[in-house]
Amino acid sequence: MSTKRESREFCLQFLYHFQLPAFQELKKNANTSDLFERLQEFKNTLGIELDPPALATVSTIVKGILKNHEDLEEILVRYLKNWKLSRISKIEHTIFMLAIYELKYMPEIPGKVVINEAIELGKKYSTKESAGFLNGILDNVFKQELKRDE
Repeated sequence: MSTKRESREFCLQFLYHFQLPAFQELKKNANTSDLFERLQEFKNTLGIELDPPALATVSTIVKGILKNHEDLEEILVRYLKNWKLSRISKIEHTIFMLAIYELKYMPEIPGKVVINEAIELGKKYSTKESAGFLNGILDNVFKQELKRDE
């Protein structure tokens, strides 16, 4: 496994378990070495191969999301018109965190690519209907919050 899409998918799978109640304390107290060990364990459990550059990317994204979780969530909440964060499925919440992190902290990746990848993850792991929801919010975050237009 070494494509960017596969790396994003692995990030989504790994980060999803932090949404579960049993892992909330771990999410708050995750340090770098512990996190790397958990990534390795998770990768081995799933039997997934990650080449070194892909593992480095995954590690950077996961650390960044956990470190900036509150900021990313504040951005998301600003764009949830007529929705409460508690009403969003855990998988969509995780996709939003991943995409908003990439949009904000990885400007070398075109915003349209990030949004399209989030939509594809939503179709695969959530419902086809989630595509419009993800697209609408992420497009607004991209254009209004980050003041970028491609």
